[in-house]
Formats: sequence, C-alpha cells, structure tokens
Amino acid sequence: MFQSLKTKDILYIEIKEKIITGILEPDTPVVEDILAEEFEVSRTPLREALQRLELEGWLVRRRNGRLKVSSISVSEVIEIFQVRGRLEGLVASEAAKRATEDEIKELEMITNLIVNAAEQDQRSDVVRFGSEFHSLLYKISKHKTATKMLAQLNDHINRYRRLGPIRNSKRGVSAANEHQQIFEFLARRDYENCGRAMEMHIINSMNSAAQSIEEYLHSRQLNELEEDRE
Repeated sequence: MFQSLKTKDILYIEIKEKIITGILEPDTPVVEDILAEEFEVSRTPLREALQRLELEGWLVRRRNGRLKVSSISVSEVIEIFQVRGRLEGLVASEAAKRATEDEIKELEMITNLIVNAAEQDQRSDVVRFGSEFHSLLYKISKHKTATKMLAQLNDHINRYRRLGPIRNSKRGVSAANEHQQIFEFLARRDYENCGRAMEMHIINSMNSAAQSIEEYLHSRQLNELEEDRE
C-alpha cells in the first residue's frame, strides 16, 4: 500500500489514523522528538506531515507554538453530520434511480450483514458493514460532486461516527433497522423516500454521536478533577 508513497505521506496517513481511531486522544500534546523516535524518521518529513495535519485541522498550535491533537466538541459533530446528511440524502436518492438489479442484490447482502451484526451485538461490524453500504451507494449514484465532498468529510466523520454504534448497543440495532428501510425504499425505486430515510438515518447517527461526545467530555472533566485532587 505504501510502496509508492514518500515518507512524509506515510507519516501523514499513520498519524491521522491514530487520531481517527483515538490512539492519539483529543488535546494530546504532539512532541516531535517522541514521534521521530517512534517512527524512526528524521525531522524534515515528520514536520511536513505535521504541517499538513495542522492545515487540515487534525492538529492545532497552542500559544506556546507547540502542537496538540484537535479537540472534539458537540457543536462540531452537529455541523459535520448536518452537511453529511444533505449529501448522503442526495446520493441515496440518485442511487435509487440508477441501481441495477445486480447492485440491488449486492446492497441487500450488505444490509443483511448489518442486521445480523446488530442482532449479535457485534458493534464494530455494524460500523464496518455500514461503511460498505454507504460506499456502494456512492458508487451506484454516480454523483461525482457529492461523493467527492463526502470523501473530504469522511475521515472527520469517522472520528465521531465510530462512537455511537460501538459504545451503544441500542444504536447499533436502530442503525441496522434504518439501513434496512433505506434499502427497501431503494429496491422499490422510491427515490424521494429513500433520500429522506437516509437523511433521518444521519440525523439519528448525529444525535448518538453527540450524546457520546457529551459523555466523553464529562468523563474527562471528572478525571481531571480527580487528578487535581491527588
């Protein structure tokens, strides 16, 4: 995968993945010496990777000039999912108009995988198969502008979207039911309701993610208070 990439590009990808998956938690200080030692690289490609991550908002610079992982907030998750909802609704509507019989069968198979994973409380699989469901809709829709914009949002979306279904088993089940409904509208070529169902699905995901962020931030505040007392 990385064979044709430059060192700075590999570093960019790997550090960003650590942020998305939460290995590098929000507000964590980013120390060049530590990263250079961890990845066994020189400062030049590392700094280039960090500059790109800062430009894209994954890292922010403090007043003292040092970098930290960007914070997360309820307001940001709401903004991201609002934009995503409109774009995903458009994509779903277009996919319902264009899908071939083979594509409908493929989408049905993925839908069944989502439902089965939710029934067995396999939350990571709900997220994984859900991503496949949405990716297939992008392909079927052939709406290049919407899919391009979603691709730009996707990494930021993943940072938040993972929290809801993975931490909340009830959300996994309801998300599976929503995917089932979207599929049924698409299979009937009911493109208007397919788009609406998708927008509602994204709103529900937004609410779940926002709740998870509130719980996460509250937990961090409590931990910081405990540390101060010690």
